[in-house]
Amino acid sequence: MNCIGKIILFFFITTIPVNCYQKLGEKYQNHAFLDLSDISWENSLPINVSSGWEFYWNQLLDPRVLLAKPTSGNVPIVEFRPWTNLNFSGRKFPAKGFATYRKKIKVQKTFKLKQFSIYFMHLFSASRVYINGELMQEKGKVSSQFAEIVPDRTNSNIEFFTDQLELDIVIQIANHDFYQGGPRGEFLIASPSQMYLYKSKNLIVEIFVFGLIFGSVLYHLSFYFINRNQRAFLYFSIVCITFLIRIPFLNSKLHGYFMPMLSFEFQSIWLHYVNILTFLFSIMFLSELFKSKQYNYIKRIFFLGAIFASFTPLVPKTFQYHLNFIYLVVYLVIFLVFSFFLLFKHKKVAQGLYSMALALFSLALFCILSISLNFYGVHGGLFLIIGYLFYVIFQTVSLSKYFAYAIESRANIEMVLHEESIRALSNQRAEMQLMVHDQLGANLTDLKVFLERKLSSLNESVKYAFDLDNIYNRVVLIIQSLRNQLLYIEDLNLIFENFVTGLHLTLLRRYSDVGREFEFLPTEEFKRYVNETKIIWKNQSYFLNIFYMLYEVCTNDIKYGRGESIWQLDYFNGSFYINQKNLLNLSTEKQKSHFELKSIRQRLSQLNGKLEVQILDESYQLKIQFPV
Repeated sequence: MNCIGKIILFFFITTIPVNCYQKLGEKYQNHAFLDLSDISWENSLPINVSSGWEFYWNQLLDPRVLLAKPTSGNVPIVEFRPWTNLNFSGRKFPAKGFATYRKKIKVQKTFKLKQFSIYFMHLFSASRVYINGELMQEKGKVSSQFAEIVPDRTNSNIEFFTDQLELDIVIQIANHDFYQGGPRGEFLIASPSQMYLYKSKNLIVEIFVFGLIFGSVLYHLSFYFINRNQRAFLYFSIVCITFLIRIPFLNSKLHGYFMPMLSFEFQSIWLHYVNILTFLFSIMFLSELFKSKQYNYIKRIFFLGAIFASFTPLVPKTFQYHLNFIYLVVYLVIFLVFSFFLLFKHKKVAQGLYSMALALFSLALFCILSISLNFYGVHGGLFLIIGYLFYVIFQTVSLSKYFAYAIESRANIEMVLHEESIRALSNQRAEMQLMVHDQLGANLTDLKVFLERKLSSLNESVKYAFDLDNIYNRVVLIIQSLRNQLLYIEDLNLIFENFVTGLHLTLLRRYSDVGREFEFLPTEEFKRYVNETKIIWKNQSYFLNIFYMLYEVCTNDIKYGRGESIWQLDYFNGSFYINQKNLLNLSTEKQKSHFELKSIRQRLSQLNGKLEVQILDESYQLKIQFPV
């Protein structure tokens, strides 16, 4: 339910700009004069008046002349669209040229001073706007001399006061180099407050999308820095960064809020190089995801295209814009086709297949829709932004599944390798034990038997001269020490299989060797926790530390204690508690010493534990506590 709520919120936010202005009815579609005097401007949404404009080709008419003469019935009435898309009377218009667009709107019934706001996206490519014969704005430089035209790629927001009943809007547009010429998108009129709300809603969507994609960049970069071998996350984060770079130059032109508006040529070149980066890192991202099947010829096509496309800003602008557009369309199609091919070809091994397919489908849908709309003169920047968002979201889900699969696979491989190393180590220990037993143990036994025979046949003076009794005792001690070491290795192997049993046998053997009694009392909670915790490579050092520390406790007890030794082991509330009790030798008790606890304290410090010693009369008690 929570997921459904987030999806509904997402679609609500992304569809805010769709319904934040109102369109004209069909009866006004082809009329150059529009009566909106009944509109309550302060409470009405912006009105789109992009239909019904007078069109004067290859004329930059003086608005005062237009005001003086009535509208002729021979003047073509067109949409607020590029003239390159116009086709009437079998006539097509080239991109290179200039024209005048005009529209009259009745905005009020009485002569009152009112404030209005007009907003429209950037035009192709330089423009002047007149209202009631007064110049309100000039973007770039408009001229009938093509060499003097200076293009401008910025949105227009014009606020003005008028006490007239009607608005006579005249727009002069001139284009020299761009492959389209004329206006585009919506032409909105409203009160300043309503226009501010309209622009704010657009900004909300763009900031929302920008924030999500920026979060995706940080998300994937963090994964990459955690595991540098997963370069797919690095490449995808760079692709997301190229999306972020584009967003401020699309739709509302966010970059204008933070820096001076950049020239038309600079924006075009800048976005072209961003497109090159996007395609390069996108193909590297795909290659990294499908490492087992490298299609190097596809990568070479993208790199060669990037090299050639890098030089297009050096060609004349008339060809430059065409080449940039062709590069964008051709390589977008290649990328999408290649992506779907990889998914289909490797669908059995591709993780997050459906999420990746949805990401590519949404990117293809919205990119093609945006490019098509822009080509036909309808603003598609918002659709492109939404396409970026869908692609990033679904691709992030896909990569998360991919990463989870990679981590699981790596963990399984590490587990197998660890088990193999344990098996190899166990075999090595077994071979070493066999070698020691068969060779060194046998030789020492032979030496012991030889000395026994010599001792029985020699007189006491010879024994004393060569100190044979001492040599014999040393040989016996070495054999005993060797046996103990072999048993110690067996105990180490056993603690990895069953920690409690291995510890119990080790302590029991040490106390038996010195003739001491020993009582081992682990609680059920202690045994249950230790038995349920599998000792693997990640926690081996932890349990070995415990084993070595308790081994030192036993050594300390054997050295200074006497009588029965009682060991109590408990697990409670996330910590281990170990109590060891015994009687003290009388001479040691009189010294009131803490004995040799240095090594025990050192090991306990590694476990972040605490140690407490209590000596009362002849009784000695050691308390150890450390967290799990």
